[in-house]
Amino acid sequence: MDYKAIIFDLDNTLLNYSVSELKSMQKTVTEHGLIHNKSFTWDDFWNVYTTINTNYWNDRVKSNYSIYQVLEYSFQDTLKNLNLDSTESKMLANFYWETFCNACDFEEHAQDLLSHLHGNYRMAIISNGIGEAQRSRLSVGGIDHFFDELIISDEVGYWKPEKEIFEEALKRMDINHTDALFVGDSLHDDYYGALNAGIDFCFYNRMGHTIEKNIRPKYMIENLNKLMAI
Repeated sequence: MDYKAIIFDLDNTLLNYSVSELKSMQKTVTEHGLIHNKSFTWDDFWNVYTTINTNYWNDRVKSNYSIYQVLEYSFQDTLKNLNLDSTESKMLANFYWETFCNACDFEEHAQDLLSHLHGNYRMAIISNGIGEAQRSRLSVGGIDHFFDELIISDEVGYWKPEKEIFEEALKRMDINHTDALFVGDSLHDDYYGALNAGIDFCFYNRMGHTIEKNIRPKYMIENLNKLMAI
């Protein structure tokens, strides 16, 4: 198939969101002495925080929360849950967010892949993330110049797997849906989103999961290097 454009998901496709999030939170916790001489461990803190944060993140659109509110409320509830003073929740949230926005941990082979594709295909990103962070992390990593368009959910008002966010990308790039290949790591957001928009999908199966027989991406790779062969 001759494609004119390759469109990528960002988090855990080109950039390792999981590593950046973990490192940023560990720095926040360490710098502010939350674990030192306490009656709980890092794992205790992280398990409580991730559960609470996931709930606030999933509720953010319905409740009209900003990312700053999501983080502040997540820290506040976590600290209360661990019987700690929660008055510095806003400060902790701001420190974490600034740290995360300046974190860029690449997926293996991502930089080589982008260099290989650049100049041969038009490239874009469709992300369900927050524009402030995504743009900053791309800049910190020195890869922002590879992309013709960045379509980010909180900036356009659509979220994968809604087809509208994919249609926005096609419109900005002035291409037909058959001219694009979308690459992502999420079956829920990326596979079904591409399917809804009629765009060929390459599943970056980074964890090597077995997929159900009714899920049929056009391509499946476990290593970004394999995309070059496609």
